[in-house]
Order: sequence, then C-alpha cells, then structure tokens
Amino acid sequence: MELVRFALRYPYTIVVGVLLVIVLGITAAGRMPVDILPQFATPAVQVVTFYPGMPAEVMERDITSRLERWTGQSVGIARQEARSLIGVSVVKDFFHEGVDPAEAIAQVSAYAMSDLFYLPPGTIPPMVMPFDPTATLPLALITVSSPTFDQTKLYDVAYFDLRNRLQGISGVIAPAVYGGKLRRILAYVDRDKLQARDLSPMDVVRTLREFSTLIPTGDAKFGGLDYQIITNGMPESVDEMNSFPIKNRRLGRAGFDPRRGRGAGRAFDPDQHRQDQCAA
Repeated sequence: MELVRFALRYPYTIVVGVLLVIVLGITAAGRMPVDILPQFATPAVQVVTFYPGMPAEVMERDITSRLERWTGQSVGIARQEARSLIGVSVVKDFFHEGVDPAEAIAQVSAYAMSDLFYLPPGTIPPMVMPFDPTATLPLALITVSSPTFDQTKLYDVAYFDLRNRLQGISGVIAPAVYGGKLRRILAYVDRDKLQARDLSPMDVVRTLREFSTLIPTGDAKFGGLDYQIITNGMPESVDEMNSFPIKNRRLGRAGFDPRRGRGAGRAFDPDQHRQDQCAA
C-alpha cells in the first residue's frame, strides 16, 4: 500500500523513473554482444591422447585412467570427465572459479607430459588445449566419400586438407575426424624362408627402418653451376619396400639377392582395396 500511495502522490517521479529504466535498457541491449555460441572463459582443460588401433577398453585402462590420476593432482581442480574411444582418450579437467586458465593449462600440461613415460610405448604425446563448453555442440557434420579412394586416402583428405580449411572459419575449434583408417603397412614374413637365409624378423624390422629415412635435401656445385639435390630416402609406394635388400648383421653379408626381395616376405597395405566414409 505504501508503494501505491507513493506512486499516486508523486506521479511525475514514477514516470521519469520508468522512462529512465527504458532508456537504459535500450542502450544496454544495443551494446550487448550477440552470438549464437558465445565464448566462455571457463577454467577447464582438455587432454586428448591418441594410440591408433588400440581398443577402447585398453585405452581406458592403460591411458585414460593414468592421465586422470596424474592430471587430477592439479591445484584447484573441481571435477573430471573422461571418455575412451578406439585409439582416442579424452580427459577433461574442470577447475574451480577464480583459477587462472593459463595456470590451469600449465599444470595439466606438466602432469600430462610427466605421465607420458608411464604410458604404453608408441603413445602419441598428449595434446593439451583449453576446453570450450560450446565445442561439444556440433553445428555441422561433413561426410567425405569416394568410389575410388580407400579408407586411408579418405582419412588423409579429411584430416590434412578438409580439417585445415574448416579451422579457418570463425568460431570453428579443432574439428574432429571420425571414421576412415590411418595408413598402416604390414610386413608379412615367411619363417621357413627367413631361417633358410639365416635371417631373423629383427633383420626385416631394421631394414624397413633404415630404408625409410627422411634425408634433408642439399646442393652440389659443379664448376659454375649449383645443382639442387633431392634425395629419395623414403619409398614412394609399398611395392618398393618389397625390393629392400635385407642384410644379415651377424654374418656381415646380404641375406639374399635384392632381385629376390619377395622371397622371404612382402609388405602389403591391407586397406588399399576397401572403401568407406570419413566424417569431419
């Protein structure tokens, strides 16, 4: 009742107050930034670790759980979320309000890299990045398919070409690539033929590693000319790997004639004849 009596006693004051609120509201609404997915400065960090081909159960036991234990030692952490997929481990560390995001990233990065020593051999070093809540909301699903490309080629197109193009769009943050397959070259060896040539599987492994070396380019000067030398230390096709001469290190001689490189085994791309789709 007192408020009603005051309004009736001072009507001009009430009108001025209402007009002031309307003007301030319109001014604030005009200056307020509008965005479908606004950026949040939340103190949250995401750790993504890859081990191509590892089952989700093994990823959870040997990688995800370890990273949770190590990164959970960070000061100011509130809670954790984790997810394990085939070959992918995702750990999200959420911090209390007031924690500096830069300090949170520094802590998680230090613990994640310290834990790399205890992860399974061959684990790709963890990627530590700020976590944006809007990044979990997919706005678009782009599918890459081809009647001629195999799974590995589609993955390369989506990961190395399409992904880089999408990252240049404003608001796009680290688009993930699902599906397809990472290129894997398998070397099949014949045990009996290796034994007949006095070779071991480790001789094959050393040969594949030594003949697949990235050698920097250089130049050579002949008289007044300077030639650019391009090396061919990496095989361009899988078929070239079948012609590598295998050397018996114990006897100090070649295990077999390079022209008969296919005798003891062969290198093969198991996915070169398969077709699939890859989404980004």
